[in-house]
Amino acid sequence: MRTSSFAAAALACLAALTACQVPVAKAAEAPAATPMSMGSDTRAAQPTGAGEAMFRSLQKLVGRWQAMLPNNKPIVDTFQTFGAGTYLLHEEWVDGKQITSSVFYMVGSQLWVDHYCDYLNQPRYVAKPFADPSVIDLEFRGATNLDAHPRHFHSTIWHLIDATHMTQDWDVRGGPKGEVHVHLDFTRTGPSA
Repeated sequence: MRTSSFAAAALACLAALTACQVPVAKAAEAPAATPMSMGSDTRAAQPTGAGEAMFRSLQKLVGRWQAMLPNNKPIVDTFQTFGAGTYLLHEEWVDGKQITSSVFYMVGSQLWVDHYCDYLNQPRYVAKPFADPSVIDLEFRGATNLDAHPRHFHSTIWHLIDATHMTQDWDVRGGPKGEVHVHLDFTRTGPSA
């Protein structure tokens, strides 16, 4: 089977990056790459443990949710899976404008979250095991851009009450008012858009 010059060059680059000694001639003889399946692939490694249980609970949030902010404006949260169900995208909207996005995903047996914030930084969290399976406790594990924009969501606890109700408690740090706690009561308002 003939290999494209791109595949041969990619193999040679990979070998160089990993300090492998693969002669270019051997790379050119390598078999062609297997085509990528665009269907749902259930062969992906399935994580196990508390992180997996929390991730499955969060996947049940797929749809549209609404709560009132402290300033009496509605905030709309949307949730949708992507990547064959291996990621969960969470977006927050106020006045029809997207203000934040978060991506939930598994790293080994841990649930991780990357949050792209309207405070112009990117906090990252890891879920801590919690005795109550309806509680998702996200602990700060680092952030980018905190030097320039120190106000950030430091941690959050979500309580998944039932199929139509959840609460979110956010701790904000680094702002002019010091530590601030924000509590939101969400109600499901429909399927995701």
